[in-house]
Amino acid sequence: MTKKDRFLKYLGWAAFAFSASAFFLPLMNPDIFWQLSAGKYAASHLVPPRFDFLSWPLPAKGWVDLGWASQLVYYLAYKAGGLRALFFLKAALLCLVLLIFRGLALLYKRAGLLPLALPVLAAVLAGGSDLGPENFTLLFFAAALYVLEKGRLEGFPRGRAFRFGAFLFFALWVNLDPGCFYGLALPGLYAAGEFFSELLPRLKGGPAAGHGRGLEYLKLFFIGLAATLVNPYGWKLYPELAGHVFRAQAAGEYLRGWAAGRADPYHWLCVLAVLAVSAGLAYFALWRRHAVHAHLACLLFLVWASSERSGSLPFLLLAGLAFTLSLPWGGLPPLRGEKLLHGAASSWLLLGVWFYASFIWPHYSQGASFFRASSGNLAQFLKSNKKELSGLRLYNNADWGGWLGWELAPDYKVFLDGRRLFEGREQELAEARASVGTWSGLIEKYKFDLMLVSLNEPMVPVRQSLKGGKSDLFWRPAYLFYLPKKDWAVVYWDYRVAAVVRRSALPAAWIAEREYLYLRPLDIPNLSQPVLAGEVPLSGLDRELRLFLDSHPGGKKASSNTALVSFCELMKEACAKKGARCLL
Repeated sequence: MTKKDRFLKYLGWAAFAFSASAFFLPLMNPDIFWQLSAGKYAASHLVPPRFDFLSWPLPAKGWVDLGWASQLVYYLAYKAGGLRALFFLKAALLCLVLLIFRGLALLYKRAGLLPLALPVLAAVLAGGSDLGPENFTLLFFAAALYVLEKGRLEGFPRGRAFRFGAFLFFALWVNLDPGCFYGLALPGLYAAGEFFSELLPRLKGGPAAGHGRGLEYLKLFFIGLAATLVNPYGWKLYPELAGHVFRAQAAGEYLRGWAAGRADPYHWLCVLAVLAVSAGLAYFALWRRHAVHAHLACLLFLVWASSERSGSLPFLLLAGLAFTLSLPWGGLPPLRGEKLLHGAASSWLLLGVWFYASFIWPHYSQGASFFRASSGNLAQFLKSNKKELSGLRLYNNADWGGWLGWELAPDYKVFLDGRRLFEGREQELAEARASVGTWSGLIEKYKFDLMLVSLNEPMVPVRQSLKGGKSDLFWRPAYLFYLPKKDWAVVYWDYRVAAVVRRSALPAAWIAEREYLYLRPLDIPNLSQPVLAGEVPLSGLDRELRLFLDSHPGGKKASSNTALVSFCELMKEACAKKGARCLL
């Protein structure tokens, strides 16, 4: 190994370590909790779930659990090391993707381009690198791409062992994640590209080449297709998958995908990377007359898939960067100024450092996990009062459903979570948020008795009369209008969620002991004038502050409690001033 080769090797590993830092971001995917519940079921019953066991609206409804094997892996990892184990599992899977991409670069003899390509690939993947079955699909997709490229360049191994290994590969993949069909498409697309390459001479007037390599790819496609039937649900997997694809096209705005919005830096990084890959491939195809038809077929398919579902972008970029590395860059005419080339490379690396320092590394401060749709204090409250509350019809939004099912099953049943079982219901809830009347109709439709309201609702302007004939404009939380006080009572809240119960569903004494009449979430700033006008007694504030502190550990000095404590103390100070009309 020459000194230059040794330097490039060390530089490549340094780039790998730098790029891998993009994968140690906190877990934030709320769906991981219902996936853990499904994994726990599979481990306990030794079979994957076939019926819904987590919700009350769909008791025992048939469930084709796509990705059950990955959920079992998650549960076993969680059981061994909690959320931290899942954090490192996710990072390890994505680091393996980088390793395989490195193998592709070495296969093309492009080790010198790794410091430029690896950080881009890792940053693109980081935008959708939260824990999910898709991590396995990325890994298997990269492995399938490597095998196909090695076969294209060096030929496939002969004999049944290779084909049997391909069968096992796809059989495992389809149980880990239905995204295996991205990988299954690869040998079919390679076959189409090879058949075109073999027929191209005939189109130009010469004899057609043989169909050897194209047939090999086609055999791999049918082997993989047959392997997808090796799953607990058999052929039922296909209509479920098709329904998911059509749902993603028709109602994509209600689904959480990998892709971020247009304002997200990861989105623009994807766009820039796609443009750079397209420019490189177009240059070689149009001006250098060099094109690998199998590559073009794959990229056209992935471009189409990305236009239908933005979660396909990581596959497009992974394949596109690999195919760009495979181009004959060594045959380019030499640049007149090497300083220009070195300057461009240095600027690219500096841009990468800036991107990581601005959008990736700052997330490290959040630790291994950060779930907004969760609350340990809420879980404790519901567990402590399960005798009264567990039999009620519970409302929760999809983000909270997975965590609630994991924390509270089997005592509580959720309304919905992130599973495909609840097709259309997320859209129904989104439409309900448009008006108070729609919300009220939805509540009566499902006969909810316990509402878990996520405290990210819009505020509603209301002009309210005060004592003495005065009036003022108040901004009130929307839930107060579709859950009016005469019918509903707030019995728990923190700064993420409120628990509101229907008065007619529970004993009046139980509600009176726990109800917040005044210190209600998002509405507390509106109390100042009523308190000073003598409409709200200070004794009521004291009682509800004690109630709040009893359900939130840490007392008055806890950071999560200080805002409410400070408000109550300020009201006491204001009422102590001469001329105040407050009620004690």
